[in-house]
Amino acid sequence: MRLISIHVLVASLLLVGCSFPGVHKNPVKQGNQLIPERVERLEAGMTRDQVQFLLGSPITVNTFNPNRWIYLERIDFDGEVQQNTYLIVNFKNDLVSEIQRESGGSPSDPLTKIDTTPPDRQDEGSWWWPF
Repeated sequence: MRLISIHVLVASLLLVGCSFPGVHKNPVKQGNQLIPERVERLEAGMTRDQVQFLLGSPITVNTFNPNRWIYLERIDFDGEVQQNTYLIVNFKNDLVSEIQRESGGSPSDPLTKIDTTPPDRQDEGSWWWPF
């Protein structure tokens, strides 16, 4: 009887150890991976294919406005949202017309407009220059 009690005690201690707080808690990344170097390469006048090549498929395309692509990167840790990064790309005539970004907010917060003025470059002759 004493041996069974010891086995039950050891088994219960091992099971409690599995739920010890702070053990094996990794951040969970969801949505798109918005790599800063790639986001910085976005500029006005890029085509949809070029944007999709840089950032991948958007997490959603606005149902009522298909010219608006929404990218979301979300990082959760221990079941709580630590960071939301929204990137909204608007198109006009199938070319990028506006880029907005907000980090740490919710979709209802105002978005920061990114300067989309294309830089002066010498290789203006090729449409695929950024690639």
